[in-house]
Parts: sequence; C-alpha cells; structure tokens
Amino acid sequence: MERKNRIHSILPSAVILLFAVLSFAVLGYNCLRMYQTAEQSRQHIQLLQTENDQIRSELEQTSSILAEKDAQIQELQAIETALPGMRDQYYAACKQLEDAVLAGTTDKKIAYLTFDDGPYEATTGQYLDVLDQHDVLATFFQLGKTGDGDDALYRRIYNTGHTIANHTYSHQIKRIYSSVDAFISDVVRNRTFIQDKLGITTNILRFPGGSSTAGPLKDGIMEKLREMGYGYVDWNSATGDGIALASPEEYRDNVLNNTAGRSILVVLMHDYSNVTLTALPEIIDGLRAQNYVLLPLFYESTMVNK
Repeated sequence: MERKNRIHSILPSAVILLFAVLSFAVLGYNCLRMYQTAEQSRQHIQLLQTENDQIRSELEQTSSILAEKDAQIQELQAIETALPGMRDQYYAACKQLEDAVLAGTTDKKIAYLTFDDGPYEATTGQYLDVLDQHDVLATFFQLGKTGDGDDALYRRIYNTGHTIANHTYSHQIKRIYSSVDAFISDVVRNRTFIQDKLGITTNILRFPGGSSTAGPLKDGIMEKLREMGYGYVDWNSATGDGIALASPEEYRDNVLNNTAGRSILVVLMHDYSNVTLTALPEIIDGLRAQNYVLLPLFYESTMVNK
C-alpha cells in the first residue's frame, strides 16, 4: 500500500519533468531554426545589398554615359542645324572665286568634277574615299535608287559636303524625252525622292545625255524647270567613260590634255567606271598642277544655265 502511494506521488512529477524536457527540446529546436533562418536572412540581406551597390554603380556609370551621349547628340544637332548656313557661306566664297577667274583678276582656274548616274553600291564609296583622301568636293548627279546600300551612300555624299543634283529619277531616255510632261514628271519624282531621303531640295539638273538630247522639247522643258527653280549643267570636258572603254591613262589624258583656253572646266565622269576610278587620283593631281581649284557646283555658278 505504501509502495503504491509512493508510485502515485512520483508519477505526476515524472510526467511534468518529461513534459518540461520535451518543451525545452521543442523550444531549442525552434530557437535553432529561428537562428538558422535569421542567419540566412542576414546573408540574403548582404547579398541584396551587394547587388544593390553594383546596380547603383552601374546606374551611375550608365547615367554618366547617357549624359555624355546626350551632349554629343546636342553638339551634332547643332552642327546639322548650322550646315545649310555653312554651305551657303562656302558657295558664296566659291562664287567670289569664280567671278575673279572670269574677270581675269586671279591666275587660278576652276574645275568642277561631276559624276553621273549613281549611286552605285559597288563603286561610289570608293570614289568618295579617293575624293576624301585628296580633299576634293565634287558634284553627284543622282538617280532614284533603292538598293540596300544606297541610302547610306546618299547620306555620305551629302554629309561629306558634295553637291547632290538631279539627273531625273529613271534616266530612261526614250520615255522621259517622249514629252515635256514625261520629262518634268521624272524630274519631280527624283526631287521628291531626294527630299524624302536627305531633307534637301535639289536645284541643279543634268539632262540625261546632255541638254541637246531633249531636241525640240528643250525650250518647253526649260520653261518648266525655271518655274521649279532649276538650272541645268552640261559639260566641256570628259574622261569618255560614258562613250567607250579605254585605259586609265587615256581617260586621264582626255581631261588633262584638253584644258587649253579653259579657265572653268566641268568634267563629266560616271561613278560606275572602275577605269575612271583608277584614273581619278592622277586627274586630280594633274588639274591642280595646272592651277585648277576643284569645287562642287552651286546654283549661282555661271556654269549653271538658268
């Protein structure tokens, strides 16, 4: 009996002790889990802070780059805005030199290098390279071309400082010389085409084949052209690349050996000709050796028939 009573008195204490041990075990496990979670959170916070610092640094660098690019864009836009005025000033200086040449008050002469029928993806860029290397501005009588590389060529020709002029859109001789309206329609189409590409309005024209090709239509065409603000340019010198295939030396000599008595030259070439391309550096050097200044055409030039 006494033993039974002792067991009954010990049992609640044991249960309480077991419960306490289990409670401490659960509490310890939970504390450990909370510590592990807290440690993981700290590590994650450190990682996020590191990533934030990196992103913030990258944003600062990007902001600096963007600010630099914005400044460059503004500078280029200012130059682009000023370009028309700079061209006008340059053409005014060209006109003064031309007047002096015609008046005989200078020993200088003028040569206008002109290139017809382009642009040509295979060769025009090479012509521009040669002209750049020799510091020459020329005149390109352009057609309406829509090849993959043509847009870049139109822009490069104009942005380099060369004169872009109208050579009709199609150069289809039989069709454009079928009537005054047919010719003018092709001119207008090319004027609009170039306006859309470059934002400029051409005012110099070269008749495909030369103005004589218009025959009895010429007077009617000229009346319309004047109303549109156009003048036209023929030529008084040529390599001959539009007539017959010859050597670079022959093309060179066709120009350099036929300058006597000519204070102003308008030289006809075609930027599809690899032979003329080969001859071009010697043509440039040879003309300069004969005291010619090489200029791009401009509307006020005496060589532009109005």
